[in-house]
Amino acid sequence: MSDHIIFFFYLVIFLLSNIGYGFILVNLCKDNFKKYNFGYLGISGFFVIIIISYFTSYITPHNYIHNIFLHIIGLSSFYYYYKKNIKDYKIEIKNLFFVFFIFIIGVYIFKNHDDFGYYHLTYSLNLSENKLMIGTGHFSHGFRTSSSIFYYHSTLYMPYIKYYLFHSGPFLVLIYFNYLILSKIINSYKIQNFDISYFFSILSFIYVNVVFYRIAEHGTDRSAQIIIFIIFLLLFELIFKKLNNNEKITKFNFILIFTFLAASLKVLFILYTILIPLAYFSKKFYKFYNFKKNLIVITICFSSFLFNITNSFLSTGCFVYPEKKTCIFEKYSWSLSKNEVERLSLHYEWWAKAGGGPGYEHEMKEDEYVKNFNWLSNWIDRHFFNKVSDTLFGTLFIGFITLLAFKAKKKKKFKPKKLYPIYLIILLLFFEWFLKHPSMRYGGYVLFALPIFIFVSSYLEKYYINSRKALISSASIILLTIAIYNFRNIARFDTEINNYYNGYQISKSPFFYLPEVKNKIIFNDNDFKIYKPIDNMCWSTPTPCSYRNSIKVINKNGFKVISRSIN
Repeated sequence: MSDHIIFFFYLVIFLLSNIGYGFILVNLCKDNFKKYNFGYLGISGFFVIIIISYFTSYITPHNYIHNIFLHIIGLSSFYYYYKKNIKDYKIEIKNLFFVFFIFIIGVYIFKNHDDFGYYHLTYSLNLSENKLMIGTGHFSHGFRTSSSIFYYHSTLYMPYIKYYLFHSGPFLVLIYFNYLILSKIINSYKIQNFDISYFFSILSFIYVNVVFYRIAEHGTDRSAQIIIFIIFLLLFELIFKKLNNNEKITKFNFILIFTFLAASLKVLFILYTILIPLAYFSKKFYKFYNFKKNLIVITICFSSFLFNITNSFLSTGCFVYPEKKTCIFEKYSWSLSKNEVERLSLHYEWWAKAGGGPGYEHEMKEDEYVKNFNWLSNWIDRHFFNKVSDTLFGTLFIGFITLLAFKAKKKKKFKPKKLYPIYLIILLLFFEWFLKHPSMRYGGYVLFALPIFIFVSSYLEKYYINSRKALISSASIILLTIAIYNFRNIARFDTEINNYYNGYQISKSPFFYLPEVKNKIIFNDNDFKIYKPIDNMCWSTPTPCSYRNSIKVINKNGFKVISRSIN
């Protein structure tokens, strides 16, 4: 029972600490932070902690002392601003915890995804036990593809709980998303504003909680795709709603923050910065957006991008791995070789185009397979059916059910919104995805959902929907979605316990499964050791943990520099 209490206690600390840092951010921006609900503040604070984590990793490991101090600041900030505006936030904190309890079942995980033991856990644990090292790309493929979620998770390394919440970042993003979306739906209902944003909010809520219900599968990409739904919602509000200048500036700043947060989680989502010019030049918004007054937000976003490419470079020698045009080969002893980067770049594209997977591998050579649509027929057979097709049909079904629930007989007079620029951007992003990395985990989920949801939302907007119908339809859909989310997670428990870890009892412990991993020391200079697992993945092996034996380490300017030994 004590494990459950500690597990829950730390979750609440991190939930509120994120919001506390969100308060700090908006207060530094000298804005009226009372306008923003805890969903916005939570995600913004999540981003701020990531920036802090990036910076401090150059100075110190994210150990107990670092993390306790970090979250004391976050909690103190939350308490200060909460007490300062207790009348405004008393109801909001109750609503936040209500949402938290409704969805809490998702954070209880026994079996994580396959990459968790390979590098997700050990990457974050390495940041908790060591300060930043140079050349870590030599440890494994996983250390070459950094994500800000690893940096965030390293700040959750706390006494007793240790690394057992290193999967909870996506869960917290889900909570903030659901709170933000539900708040928007409720507020729009109160003012009877059933526009494109209202229906898009409902559709996004259904999709995220039904399709992304399993937190263990979120990895580094699904949280980014969840945030992209919010970005489009903010874009609709900025372009189509009647807002004063301050409200427009606020929406735009959140678009900046959320876009760069998504890009930090997975670098390929940097492509969504194409939405920023669309927002900036809409309705002559640029005329009253003052860069000096919004310098803090711009600096934070730029810092995120700078840290991302710098850490990638210090790990691999490539600013954007594995894009070889961004690599500096052979100049540094710790950088990866040109041949290795080219080989892995080809391999990732081959994998995304269904060239290989568990139990199969296409007979065509990798370099030939990815050319001239040689991959298309196999991709359709291996990936489109049934991964893409199931998601596509599920998305269409969500849109169809929502149409049935809200469609009315009476139409209202309104000017149709000009959505062509948005559709064009989605189309361009889709072509880039399809031609380069057509895997659902690389952004496919959101690219299939967005055009369908935008179409359905704009279609429903033309109908006159009375408050009674809106209340019944909205409440029914929301309650059904919550029920599906919880039912699927309960079914997941049964599968995980019986099929993977028979006898694992949730009543005794909420902690995820960790195998016993035997390891050996492959490098030792007394004060610094490198470990290698024996016949297993790294998991929670002491760090740094490498899958290679031939490792060389030197000290330079206070940093450990890792290179591949010639011997």
